[in-house]
Amino acid sequence: MPVNKRGGKKHKRNKNYASENSSLRIKEAGQEYAKIVTCKGNCRFDVECSDGKNRAAILCGSMRKRRYVNNGDLVLVSLRDFQDKICDIIDVYNESQAKRLEEDKHLPESFRLGEENPYEDYTDEIHFTNEMPSSEEECGDTNNSSDESSIDLTEI
Repeated sequence: MPVNKRGGKKHKRNKNYASENSSLRIKEAGQEYAKIVTCKGNCRFDVECSDGKNRAAILCGSMRKRRYVNNGDLVLVSLRDFQDKICDIIDVYNESQAKRLEEDKHLPESFRLGEENPYEDYTDEIHFTNEMPSSEEECGDTNNSSDESSIDLTEI
């Protein structure tokens, strides 16, 4: 049968996904590992590089509309010689590839995955109990006639 060039619902459902055993790209000279901090839109991101610097990263043209990048993803960036604050994203690692990089100790000690907790700063200020109030005074009953007599409308 010929290749379906137009697509369609049934054809897109059977799309071939990349295999899990794809080659793992290791950093070379002029490249760094980075973690996505914020997505700015228009294929631009703020990244925290493994050398400790924050940079603006741009998704390269061959990856646009083909690879999705989210907050917290591990990426490989290519550093620019002429602009230190800007870099280019050349590869995006999925979770299994990021774990394999961590196991093979390609990531530096200061740049580990899975240690951040976004809810670390929040504290629980609500405490739930199963105890029931024993008297009407503890219930906060607002139907008392003594409360109505204590309100003076002229003072308002």
